[in-house]
Amino acid sequence: MTRTMPAVVLLSALFFSFTAFFSSCRKDPAELARLERERDEKARAQAIADYVAQLSDDQKISQLFLVNVEGDKEFVPVEKTGALYGNREEGTALVPGGCLLFSYNIGETPAHIAGYISSIRRFYHENNIVPPYVAIDQEGGYVNRLRKITSNLVSQKKVAEWFSAEQAHDLYAAQAKQLRALGIQMNLAPVVEVETDSNRDFLDTRSFGTLEQVLSYCAAEIAAYEEQGIGTVIKHFPGNNNTDPHIGLPKIDLTSNALQNYLEPFTKLAPSASALLMSHIIARVTEPSGNELESTARPACFSPYWIQEARKSFDGLIFSDDIFMGALANNGYPPEVAVVAAIDAGINCIMLSEKTFGEVAGVLLAKASEDASLAEKITASVCRVIAYKIKAGVLQFEKVENAIQGENAKKPAEILYRVRESETIPAFSQETFQAAYDDGMSFYK
Repeated sequence: MTRTMPAVVLLSALFFSFTAFFSSCRKDPAELARLERERDEKARAQAIADYVAQLSDDQKISQLFLVNVEGDKEFVPVEKTGALYGNREEGTALVPGGCLLFSYNIGETPAHIAGYISSIRRFYHENNIVPPYVAIDQEGGYVNRLRKITSNLVSQKKVAEWFSAEQAHDLYAAQAKQLRALGIQMNLAPVVEVETDSNRDFLDTRSFGTLEQVLSYCAAEIAAYEEQGIGTVIKHFPGNNNTDPHIGLPKIDLTSNALQNYLEPFTKLAPSASALLMSHIIARVTEPSGNELESTARPACFSPYWIQEARKSFDGLIFSDDIFMGALANNGYPPEVAVVAAIDAGINCIMLSEKTFGEVAGVLLAKASEDASLAEKITASVCRVIAYKIKAGVLQFEKVENAIQGENAKKPAEILYRVRESETIPAFSQETFQAAYDDGMSFYK
């Protein structure tokens, strides 16, 4: 005879089953917040990908270059898009994704400099070109493009000698405010290399000193600039020796056992910075077995090994050092070879001291048309550049209203964004600049 479950028992079983089911559907508030953040991050990444996908080839490839620009009063482009294809006199303006200022771009007054930088942004805007970020090499000491404009900025070595880390933070914050007032978004600093016998002659006063000093003072400097909206670029990964890379190719030998200690300042400081700049050094790594890692027997900026090492602790932009340096051109890496090797190895942005980049950018375009892997790397790097420009405030996300909510309107609406040019950067304020200048000078009284 078949026995049936009493109704009360059956109802009880159903009750507890449904209770367990609905309990599993209710998420912890923290978990719901995490899922919402993931949805939002995914939507922002998609917006960047969509933005990059609609760029013309010349605008897309231009994002990969940080290039010195012409003039100090009114911005004037020096190349046309035809330079990408061997026809220099044809096409429209070809301008880089990032504009690097040197001393000869610096006018006589803060207002003069701000006016010139404003003219750069105006030109890009009027010609419907992706707006650039503006960068400068403002370490302090003798690497000081703004020495006649901003408050006094001594070398990193003197900062460590004269000030506490807390004071250094405030000193650099005052400098950052002045850069921001001028319209600059990025500083190619700090140098995070520890001073040693093997690099002392080359670095001179550009290092804070010991590992302890580097970790303390670099952290203070990075925080000061980043808090004020100035992207920092830590350098020079994985290091240098006493050979000047402008004229020679530096080389060092490392054992794999000593590697982590050697890279410690980079791995600890990189997560707080916006970008990292690769050295041209050949840093050869030997394993305990005595075998030399083949991928380290080339300049670091062309080495997948070293770029992967940098990526272990860093997710921002990775720059090459200047590919026109003698260290490369005189050792088998002329610019047209260097540019492909760098991007293929994982570099996101090529730095050039020259004012023209069309020829080497054209080499990249031509290679990418034949190499799907290289084309993917270019697109990924452009996405990273656009993400930095959003962080820097020259581009911004705009939320898009979406009325489609899924089945029965019970699912949350899909999050959608688009990327667009930011509102006009505020006009230069002499009062704002002067207040920051006075703060910076107060440290020397």
